Amino acid sequence: FTSVFHERDPANQRAARACSRAKDWMTAEEIELKKLYDMGTWKIVDTPPGADLLPMTWSCKVKRDDTYEVCQRKARINVRGDLQYPWEYNNTHSPTARFAAVRTIVALAAQDGLDLYAWDIAGAFCTSMCDKELYLQAPPGYPLPEGKCLKLIRSQYGLKQASSLFHDDLERWMLEYGFEAVGPDGVM
Repeated sequence: FTSVFHERDPANQRAARACSRAKDWMTAEEIELKKLYDMGTWKIVDTPPGADLLPMTWSCKVKRDDTYEVCQRKARINVRGDLQYPWEYNNTHSPTARFAAVRTIVALAAQDGLDLYAWDIAGAFCTSMCDKELYLQAPPGYPLPEGKCLKLIRSQYGLKQASSLFHDDLERWMLEYGFEAVGPDGVM
């Protein structure tokens, strides 16, 4: 098994840029930044006087297919939400369904011969509008001009409130399209 997994996830951006696949990791970073730019995640602004700029960090992940072959190198930029002050977020809670509730839905679908569908929302935590005025430092390796910073427009991975904002948007959308929350959790 060791030969299959010889390429490990780089511990950080510095490790990714120092390895033999550095060019691939830099391409992955550029893809991530372009995605966030295209989504309007932030805009470059003059740094407000006295603003606390949250730093960002890169995480790197080797993605494998079902035969364990490397199919993608994924770089993700994360806000250091662990450095957020309590007044920079309201709610951090986002409910999840109990396993028993999911099992019940699957059983009912099987009993009635219904099809079930699941999907993955790419960049889910980056789709919601940010609920607070937050400013960020430039992503490591991509400096901004002196006196400039990023004003966060959309939520970002790493923010304390990211999952709560996404849950609120998803719930609003589902109710708008006629779905109803059922069960004690209110998430099914």
